[in-house]
Amino acid sequence: MASNHFDQLKQHNTRLSDMVKEPKRMLPPIKGFENLELVSLEKAVESLISIVPDIDQMVYIVKQNCTNPKDDLTSDESASIMLYSMEWSLRDNSFYFILNKTLRSENRQLLKPWFLYLRLFIHSLSKLPSFLGKTIYRGIKMDLRNDYPIDKIFVWWTFSSCTTHISVLENEEFFGKTGKRTLFTIECNTGKDIHNHSMFPTENEILLIAARQFQVIGNLDSGNDLYIIQIKEIQPPFPFISCSLIIPSTLSTITTISYQNKNLEDLIKKYAMYSDINLNQQNLTDQDMDIIVQQAIINKQCKKLSLENNIITSQGAITIANSLNNNITLEALMLYHNNLSDLGVRHLSKVLSTNNSNLKILGIGSNNITDNGIQYLAQMLKKNQSLIVLGLVFNEITDQGVRLLTDALTHGNQTLQVLHLSKNKSISNSSFESLNYMLKRNHSLRELWMQNCNLSDNIKQSLRQIIRSKYDFRLEL
Repeated sequence: MASNHFDQLKQHNTRLSDMVKEPKRMLPPIKGFENLELVSLEKAVESLISIVPDIDQMVYIVKQNCTNPKDDLTSDESASIMLYSMEWSLRDNSFYFILNKTLRSENRQLLKPWFLYLRLFIHSLSKLPSFLGKTIYRGIKMDLRNDYPIDKIFVWWTFSSCTTHISVLENEEFFGKTGKRTLFTIECNTGKDIHNHSMFPTENEILLIAARQFQVIGNLDSGNDLYIIQIKEIQPPFPFISCSLIIPSTLSTITTISYQNKNLEDLIKKYAMYSDINLNQQNLTDQDMDIIVQQAIINKQCKKLSLENNIITSQGAITIANSLNNNITLEALMLYHNNLSDLGVRHLSKVLSTNNSNLKILGIGSNNITDNGIQYLAQMLKKNQSLIVLGLVFNEITDQGVRLLTDALTHGNQTLQVLHLSKNKSISNSSFESLNYMLKRNHSLRELWMQNCNLSDNIKQSLRQIIRSKYDFRLEL
């Protein structure tokens, strides 16, 4: 039994080092299954019986292990992930080995029998938290420096297994500490933490979605025959795998759109992929948000979306908030001068608290937000790791709201750099102590805007005195 377990671990380690088999040329995109119906795992693998030996046994085993799955996954969803992670007695007969071999093939027709499984598998992965903005690792006992020069752009066409802990790579049967070795350090956006649904739950495995593009940003000869290649995930000029698969949890919340706004649709169509989309002052209502999510956020994968000076309420905010979940492209969302209210802020904060979004800039000034809404934002800031700019100008924030925000920036948040609180007339001198405490302890904030608040000249002077000890800090009063 011990020997069998060791053999399985040894085979498992090979998943972390199979990048050498990746094609050297560009392949056709992976598509054609994204709109198929979700079915049970047993149904999803029926067409694979002649392709994957012992597939029935594999499915039976994983289903028995997934009767009470975590992360709000169903038994079939969890089992689809565990099936991928399973090692079989002969490595070449393992499910993941055959799937990845097929994904590397130039003949995309070979993928058709896999379509129902891929639909279920990627849908299941989409429900897991994304490993945003963190470093993961892969390694191999080879010198691959010549294959990965600086600035090279390439695609890993398979599902790529990585680890969060470099110590996992030190297993002598896998990477070891001697001999020629290449370690990849990866900055990823689509990595999924699958340990709750893996046959190897203690291995800290992060799974990269198939057909993701990367760029080499550095390399290092660290001595002792160890070479380190640093890569980061980038956006391709067009999706190599259906864009709906990158943010499928968004799609699952979107129903068939019966309402139409042809002028809005035509306006969005003019924008290129990954562009900044400006829909300010278009008299947009909550009904238009489904169109915007589908056309601008999902289809165009816009990086910045401006929806200022429209008629969007908390109901529209719910639709927008749902679209942020597992979205890796949208970095800036501007919603100034709408009517989101505290309820809309609550839904936005809930999604941003999960760190399943790549949003860096959120502008929600002039939206009738009170201290109740600030309470949701403060709770979010203590958890969020991506937001850099938060615009809250011209709302109904009082000194209590300032205390909530400064507490979050003092005890939790380490990423916010710019905070806009101007034109909140109820912010008074009573906020000085909480601002003073935060400014002396927070090390990430670089700009604080509090123009046209109800602060006396003496308090303003005291605040200016405090920031003199902070390097390159901008305070606008």
